Amino acid sequence: MSLDLATILPNITHSLEGTGFLFGAGTSFEAGYPMMDGITRKVVGALKPGERIVLDEVLKAIGSAYIDGDAKPNIEELADLVIAHAINSNDARCVALETKLRELVVQEILTVKNPVLDNHIQFFRALSKRTFGRPCTVWIFTTNYDVLFELAAAKAGVLVENGFSGCTERFFNPGQFKATSGEIAGNRFIPNNQLTVKLIKLHGSVSWANDAGQLFERHPDAITGFANRIMVLPRRKKVMETLVPPHDTLITYMNNVLGNQCKYLLCCGFSFGDEHINQHLVLPALTSGRIRLFSLNEFEPVGVSAFKNLPSFGGGYSNEVFIGGKAATPGTDLWKFSQFVKLF
Repeated sequence: MSLDLATILPNITHSLEGTGFLFGAGTSFEAGYPMMDGITRKVVGALKPGERIVLDEVLKAIGSAYIDGDAKPNIEELADLVIAHAINSNDARCVALETKLRELVVQEILTVKNPVLDNHIQFFRALSKRTFGRPCTVWIFTTNYDVLFELAAAKAGVLVENGFSGCTERFFNPGQFKATSGEIAGNRFIPNNQLTVKLIKLHGSVSWANDAGQLFERHPDAITGFANRIMVLPRRKKVMETLVPPHDTLITYMNNVLGNQCKYLLCCGFSFGDEHINQHLVLPALTSGRIRLFSLNEFEPVGVSAFKNLPSFGGGYSNEVFIGGKAATPGTDLWKFSQFVKLF
């Protein structure tokens, strides 16, 4: 079945207003960042012999073992197991291993020094053209740690508001999400005739730092060390880490936006492996009919099974397209970000 933009985003014929995007690791792959299996292999491969022994002990305790060829258990599952074992056994080695896993994940993200921005720049430029010189706000929700969207938006000349204010040293100011840029003309406020992207990074970023209890945004290379970076360690069960600042604030904003400022949500490269996002954010909005959701993935994610019986859900995969409760062939390659951006 051939997919066009109007099928995926029914509002596109008249405006981008009310549109949101949920992006995951798949949108960063073609820019040079590893997917889940790649980052798992690199992190496990970077463990020192003593750290690997601890990891093997944790897995052996549940009758499992790490298989590098399959990258299984993946980094999310490994992190959950290490943290659970640390809590249950009070083993200081497991606490240290959790810290090391976090450091290695950050290290792998920072290793990509010159990401390919072409697709992301094309995406922002295409969105900007579709505003036709009128004020328009689009929401981007992402679990990615990298700064591809920030860099590409600057290259494309698109205004991005991400909850931080300031110049060289930017401080956390979530009230920015409610702000509208414009000018005063007499007694009137005139919004800027341009695209504004509200970027909500649910799991933090390599450019966010905790400095003496205050939250700042800096160039990733300007942040020393690993512990003070504000990032949620890749885990299956991230809900506890998202209950603390700034993640709790960002989750609340997404919850408030879905069904209000954002009524059409298009997902690409997001695997729906985060239960707190599926169950507490997306599913309630879908069930109540407050949003329409269309997801593009290479293969149908396990996490969308709870959505499939809802008329407001659709999906496009490499082997089939799912719309209105019915599957049709052939599939689509729009799950590749390089193909996705061509839609616009």
